[in-house]
Amino acid sequence: MPAKRKAEGRNLSTPAAHRRGGLRPIEQGDWNMAYLFPEEIAEARAATGLVILPIAPIEWHGPHLAMGCDNLLAHAFARELARQLRCPYYPPLFIGTEREREPRLLKSIGFKGDEFIEGMDFPGNSVGSAYYREEVFAAVVRDTLNILFERMGFSRILIINGHGALNQKEVLTRLCSEYNAGMKRGKRVIWVYPGFPAALLGTGIGHADASEASLLSASFPECVDLSRLPGAGRLKNTRFGVVDGKTFDGSPTRHHTVRDKDDPRKHTDADLGKQYLARAVKEALRQVKKSLLPK
Repeated sequence: MPAKRKAEGRNLSTPAAHRRGGLRPIEQGDWNMAYLFPEEIAEARAATGLVILPIAPIEWHGPHLAMGCDNLLAHAFARELARQLRCPYYPPLFIGTEREREPRLLKSIGFKGDEFIEGMDFPGNSVGSAYYREEVFAAVVRDTLNILFERMGFSRILIINGHGALNQKEVLTRLCSEYNAGMKRGKRVIWVYPGFPAALLGTGIGHADASEASLLSASFPECVDLSRLPGAGRLKNTRFGVVDGKTFDGSPTRHHTVRDKDDPRKHTDADLGKQYLARAVKEALRQVKKSLLPK
């Protein structure tokens, strides 16, 4: 009887040509672990030992970008990287952390400097962000790494971090250092910050500006609606939560507004976003092959 049931179960997995509902995600190049059968995960694990873990929070990104922007970009990046590496990626983990802004940065954005503001949760926002306490964030990531290494048997993990908060980066760096120091031979974990190629990092990374809107337009165009911004006038940082890279670097405009070249209403470009993504994927592939998959 058990053998018969096993055979019957196996017959339920019909070839794509005869299955209702069209192609499966993996047959379309999407290696999301949630859609894979155990045998497919095991085969991919045996080939490279690699799994990808996308991480970022639900966070305010102006009125014009979906609040899942950071994680959606991490998801798009992980999906493309997994397709090229032919490895699974864990379902995107919507979690992140933040700290209070320093007085110097608050003044650069346009505040007085004595406010208590965490991340991008400006006083005028209609909805707050889902920032976890730093220790909770670290515990969740640690447990997820343990699951992937110990329970699921992967030997290499690539964390795709979609959130630029300094304390989030510090937590990930510390966890990677801790794991890599104590791991058995052949096991390793690293993290990368996707979407913005190294060539762009020198110009400063903005928030909900034209570059980020372009990346999201390239990956999830249905999550961008520029009509939710005013049709004319400059975008005030404190009002909309849209901040350009130079302002974050301490060089604001006179009236603390977004620079014209970074204005998402004028310079959101999905084709440019695709170029950013492609360049960033190439950079990450080089890093993965050097640090995680050495010959």
